[in-house]
Formats: sequence, structure tokens, C-alpha cells
Amino acid sequence: MFYSLRSRLTLTFVVLLVVPFMILVAVVTQISNSVIGRSIEGSTSQTMDQYASLVTTLTTQAEDVANQVLSNEITQQWISARMDAQLSTERSLSLDAELRKYLSSIALNHSSISSITIFNKNGTAVGIRDQSFRDPSFLQTVWYRDFMRQGTRWVTAHMDPYQPAYLTGESVNSLLFNLVQLSSFRKLGVLKVNVLTSSIQDPLDKIAFGEQGGVYLVDRDGEPVLRQQIPADMSLFKRALPQIAADKRSGGKLTLDGKGGKHIVLYRKIKNADWLLVGEVPKYELFQKMSWVRHTMLWVGALLLVATTGAAFWLSSGIARPLSRLAGAMRSAERSGFKTTTVHGPPAALPVPANEVGYVTQVFSSMMGRLGELIETEFKANLRRQDAEYKALLMQINPHFLYNTLEAIGSLSAQERSDEVIDVTEWLGQMLRYSLRADSDLVALKEELRYIRHYVSIMSVRFGDRLQVSIEEEEGLGEQQIVKFILQPLVENAIKFGAESGGEAVVTVRAGRRGRRLEIEVADNGPGISPEMAEELARGIARSDLADVLSAGGSSIGLRNVLARCGLYYGRAFDAEIGRSAHGGASIKLLIPAKEE
Repeated sequence: MFYSLRSRLTLTFVVLLVVPFMILVAVVTQISNSVIGRSIEGSTSQTMDQYASLVTTLTTQAEDVANQVLSNEITQQWISARMDAQLSTERSLSLDAELRKYLSSIALNHSSISSITIFNKNGTAVGIRDQSFRDPSFLQTVWYRDFMRQGTRWVTAHMDPYQPAYLTGESVNSLLFNLVQLSSFRKLGVLKVNVLTSSIQDPLDKIAFGEQGGVYLVDRDGEPVLRQQIPADMSLFKRALPQIAADKRSGGKLTLDGKGGKHIVLYRKIKNADWLLVGEVPKYELFQKMSWVRHTMLWVGALLLVATTGAAFWLSSGIARPLSRLAGAMRSAERSGFKTTTVHGPPAALPVPANEVGYVTQVFSSMMGRLGELIETEFKANLRRQDAEYKALLMQINPHFLYNTLEAIGSLSAQERSDEVIDVTEWLGQMLRYSLRADSDLVALKEELRYIRHYVSIMSVRFGDRLQVSIEEEEGLGEQQIVKFILQPLVENAIKFGAESGGEAVVTVRAGRRGRRLEIEVADNGPGISPEMAEELARGIARSDLADVLSAGGSSIGLRNVLARCGLYYGRAFDAEIGRSAHGGASIKLLIPAKEE
């Protein structure tokens, strides 16, 4: 019992699962404080997300204020007036006062905005101060030149002397907009919206990231946009700025190598301002308490690896190896259609251990032998059944057209049209001689068309001027091989339904090429085939169903017979198109493989 498959698997799973699980539970219980490092990282990440949302809100409000000011009628009137060379001094002072009043109201209504100033490129400016001023020195400032040359919209922390007196000592970050006359899109200067740096930096200073690490708000060059000092040993993130810029996500995490070891870098993108919120901390600082745990787990893992390896070798000798070879034999049998049973030889070559695996191997060998016999027997039975079905379909043709032909001869005899009886009899003899040829199921296209011409000649005697049949054959197709007797039933149906319409029966037979296939079409001017019947026939072609044809009796036997025989002979290479003809009746197109020259 000890060497049975169930006993060995039970013992193995106890060793490999239960014992390690108990060891891990004991170890993890003692070192639960190892989660502190990840907890700090996760907490900082969440705080950075919240701060990023705050900065996004502030920058969005600043942009909304800038758009509101620029699109306001008072601002546009001021811009238009400044472009007028004939502007009077009185009118200029009036417009300046009205604009200052408007800018002050906007600033008061938005607590995040400290001031708004409009700078004219001629050196004058209007803001929320008590009066306008003329001081062209702003044209030489860094923020103005960067905006004009590089389009830098957000300015890093700086002092703005154009703010109200009570704010001149406060650092600000600014949003710059082109001062544009909306009616002509002419630029007059710059619109500057200030946000107090303290409103952005105070919340940031409260975010802690370990003892040595920090969180910084920087521009795309890695320089601080607030009044922060970035230590040299906490600026590894600058090396990863191209990688961060290429990242399509709004934030992420990186691990960078430095002189003092690896650093963890968390980042969030502030898209409105093209800023980056970066947090950096030495990795060892977060995971100091986990170092000894890692060493312990390595020792435990090494011991478990040795035990697992030993158990695996022990199992492979009695279970894994025979099962692997047995599975390979099954795959080989599946790929070869069950003609072979193993990759390495016959089933007898497989090892037969004295356990459940050995029993499975023996059963598989016996099953494959019997399965091969059954497949061979079924294959031969299918061949015989398919040949019988094909012969039955072929035999349905002869009585059908022979009955109609004899009926025509009888009608001519009753009318004492002896010459025509002789012609019809001769044509009928040619047709019977053709139909009695049983040497092959295939005939040349020209022979089938000759057979059709004999048949049409007989039907022309019967119908006279009421029948018009044209046979068109593309040059060079006469020797193409097709299934015997596939045109006469279609032509017979076409004549029958064309004549039943009460007028002249017009039938067209065409043979040509379509790509690599031979296209044979029989078209008439009869009532056509109903969509329901066409759909039913299409389904029969798709599933190659012959049972309906054999039991159809006199109901559409001709067309069904032809479709079924072609489907049986050509398989999936055959297709048919059933639709309307140019004469308004039915059009049957048979698409069969063409023999290449």
C-alpha cells in the first residue's frame, strides 16, 4: 500500500504543502512588522495623489480665470482701444480704471488668485493696484522672455513687484496667457495670473517620505517650481526624466541605482502646468526591518527547495516519467489520426510500473489497438456508403429525361411528323449512347455540351418557336473535366419553367472561367426561384445533406440532384450561386475547380 499512487501522492502533498505552510505561518506571525515599509510607500503614494489633485485644481482655476478675463468685453474693449493710435488720454485713463475694477472683482471672487496683471508690449501694465504704471523693465524679465521664446506658460516661484503693496513680499507662481484681440487675433501683450507660492508649498511641506527622502514639485527639467531645495543625494529622479516623460500614465513608480544603493521614486504628472510631483527615498530606509526577514526566508526557501527536489526525483521514477511518455504517446496519436500510439515506439515499448500508472498504460495500449481497427472498419464502410449514394443519385437522372424524351417522340408520331421522329430518335440514340458510358464519372465539358445540344434539338422539335436556347462556351475550356449529367437537369428545368410562363422560353447556357474555378451558368426567363427555396438549397450545399435528394421524389429532383452530386464529388471546393437572371427568371451558377493546363 505504501507504493500505491494514492499513498505516495498523499505523503508528497503533506511534505510539500502542509509542512511549508505551517513553517510560513510561524515565520510570518513573528515578523508581521515587515509590512511597515510598504505601508509607508502606500501612504505616501495616496498623499501624493491627493496633493496632485489639489495642484490640478489650483492650476485649472487659474486657467479658467485667465480665459474669463481674456474673453470679457471690458478686456477686449481695452485691447481694441490700445491698438488705436488716436486714443485720447482721458479715454485711456477711463478704460484703465474700468479694467482695474474688473480685475479686482475677479481676484476677490477667487480665493486662490492673488493678483491679475495685463502687460502691454509697449511697456505699460494694468493690474489690481491703485493706478496703472509704465515700467518697461518687465520686458527683460526671465519669465517674459521664456514665454515669448519658448511658450513657457507656468512660471516658477518668483517675486512680482506689480502686485498690490501688501503682497509685494510674497512669492508667487504665475500663469501666462497671450493678450489677444479675439476679433482679429492680434497680440498686444501678456496676461499674468498669480497664485501665492505658499498656497501650493504649505501642503507639500507636510508630506513626509521616510527620514531622508522628500517630495518635490519640479518642472520638466527637474528644477523646483516652488521655494524648495533638493539635496544632491535625493536627485536621482533627474536621470529618469526622459523615461517619465515617455510614460503615457499619469503616475508611476521607479527603482533607480545610486551610489548609496537603490532609490524608490514615486511620480505624478500635473498636466495643466507641465509640472511633475516627485517623491524619492532610499530603498533600504523603507525596508530595513525586512532585511533579516529576507535572510530567514532565503534559508527556509533553500531547505524547502532541497526537500522538493528530492521528492520530485522520487516521484519521477515511478509516476512522472511514465505519465509523461504516455501523454506524449497520446499527443502523437492525436496528431497522426490515431495511426500511431507513442513518440518512441509502439505501446509495448512503454514502461509498465506495478501501480495505477501501469494499469493506465496497458489500457491505453489495448484501446489504441481496438480504436485502429474500428477506424479502419468505419472508413471502409463510409467509402461504400458514399459510393452507393453517388450511384443512386446518378441513376435518378436517366429515367427522368428519358421519360420526357419518349413523351416528345410519342407526340410527334401522333402528329405524323415522321422526319422529325427520325431526327429525334437519332438524337435520342446519341444521348443514350452517352449516358450508357460508365467508364468514368467525369466527362469533358465539350461532350456534356454536345449532349445538351442533342437534348435542346429534341426539345426544339417539341416547342418550336416558343423555345430559344443559346449555348456560349469560352474558348479553350472544351477539355475541362466535369461531373457527368449536371447540365441536362438544369436545362430541362429552365425550359420547363420558361414554357410554363405562357410565352417564349428563353434559356442561356454559359461556360467560362472565374479565377481558378470553372463557372457554368444556366439562366431562364421563368418565374424564378423563391428566396425560401434558394435558402433551403444553400443550406443543403453547406451541410452536404444527400438524404433529402434521395427521398425528394419528383419535387425539384433535377436541381437538388445536381447540387448534391457536385457537393459529394468536389466537397468544399464546390459552390453554387442561385439568384435572378438577366431575363428575370432563375440563374443557377455552378462553381467547380478547373484543371490547370
